Amino acid sequence: MPGAFTVYPCGMIWPFTRKPAAVPEHRTDYEAMLQCFYESFLRPGDTCVDVGAHTGRHAFPMAAKVAPGGHVHAFEPIPACQQAIREGCAARPEGAIVTLYPMALADFEGSSDFVLVKNLPEYSGLRERVYDQPVEKEHITVAVKRLDDVLGGLARLRYVKIDAEGGDFGILKGARALLARHGPVVSFEFGMNSSVQYGTQPVEVWDFLAGLGYRVFDIRGRELGREAFDASGRAQKVWDYVAATARDAAMVAKNLALTNARTA
Repeated sequence: MPGAFTVYPCGMIWPFTRKPAAVPEHRTDYEAMLQCFYESFLRPGDTCVDVGAHTGRHAFPMAAKVAPGGHVHAFEPIPACQQAIREGCAARPEGAIVTLYPMALADFEGSSDFVLVKNLPEYSGLRERVYDQPVEKEHITVAVKRLDDVLGGLARLRYVKIDAEGGDFGILKGARALLARHGPVVSFEFGMNSSVQYGTQPVEVWDFLAGLGYRVFDIRGRELGREAFDASGRAQKVWDYVAATARDAAMVAKNLALTNARTA
């Protein structure tokens, strides 16, 4: 599908033929912020993991940054989104370094019921969440694996992006060995409207990451201690967070500040 991807500021690649409707001024485009952030530190040869790849919104920009020599491992359980990624791989040169895994990730292996939100696929997940608008749901069965089991043999890992509508903590737990071994930068989401369905509390996520040597920042660049992350997760004014080990913490803080300045 040549020409089906449009490039916007900060290198944004949007997988549609036309630019989506403008975001109201009072709303922040966190997807654009996230892209500006990871584009600031990814380099050719890096390896990335995109969990909840949807239609390739982030997988393809990642691939463009890590080529040549790098690789993007994209996990997506929704069949229609998988097809969009396959088409994107065929249409774009960097698609050659994107590998699609048609499955969900968690901290267990097997198969699971999956709530597909047909009119808002980005709200889909292993559990229902609190929806902020009317939805049309369908239940499908998907394969589920642990990231450690699928990619445990990776020689290097620079960045992991997770967007799983409340299932992010389970994915982190299923990637414990990879996180401990490689210490990649990790972006993830947290909001009680989705995480409550998994029984996840904010402090559990913070404690898990801190136990692996990670420090936690929100997408605005503020480093959050345990109590601050608990308050932020409950307030839900920000859903996007970044975790980094001591090796990358200063870089992450600096690049998040630059990202906020560029996307203000």
